[in-house]
Amino acid sequence: MDNTQKFSGKADVYQKARPSYAQELLDFVAQKWQIGDGSRVADIGSGTGILTRQLLGLGAKVFAVEPNADMRAKAEELLGEHPNFVSVVGTAEQTNLPDLSFHLVTAASAFHWFDPERFRQECDRILLPGAPVVLVWNEAGLAEEINLGRERIYKKYCPNFKGFSGGREGRNIAKHAFFGEEIQEQRFANPLSYDRQTFVNRALSSSYSLIETDPEFEAYLAELGELFDQHAVDGKIVLPQDSVAYFKG
Repeated sequence: MDNTQKFSGKADVYQKARPSYAQELLDFVAQKWQIGDGSRVADIGSGTGILTRQLLGLGAKVFAVEPNADMRAKAEELLGEHPNFVSVVGTAEQTNLPDLSFHLVTAASAFHWFDPERFRQECDRILLPGAPVVLVWNEAGLAEEINLGRERIYKKYCPNFKGFSGGREGRNIAKHAFFGEEIQEQRFANPLSYDRQTFVNRALSSSYSLIETDPEFEAYLAELGELFDQHAVDGKIVLPQDSVAYFKG
């Protein structure tokens, strides 16, 4: 399947289940690169606008570039009235944005879907000289017992599962190739709190997740629910997680 279509039909559950990024990460970006009123930011692979909303909170004009119609429509529904929000039909490799126009490019939980070399060329085209690219993810500890349980269930039921966020090892190779030896990172605590439905929705929001028409869907849901029940305290699970920004030093 074309990567741009892997989230078709998932916009509602994605918006409900996916967390925002640590505000400290946004504050770091704003301070380090003077992003605020008058800044122009290209948020690539913007999805339902989770990071876009936070960038708008800095005062920047944000061009949200998203190829998937369902995800883009959800962002437009939620953010369309904001005067600094611009929805753009485009991809990481062809953003349809003007040359030499942006103070910052971001990609949140999306870079692993891109062609890194073509994305680099597009960033070079649209960014002002010296302006940065910042890749962002929420990263949970993969050794956490509940994440090992999630991985077991995904491997059992989801044939397209290659690892969280497309497989962390492959992602690390790609981002190091993208930035070269000068890659830097900043981490900020952003713990996740799930109730049972949000925990299940988080699984359903993944590109590789089974959908209702799959024959093992009910068994899949049942195992996810059982996993939650094994670890929940007072109906909640709190997982350590970092919001991480990667950029060139």
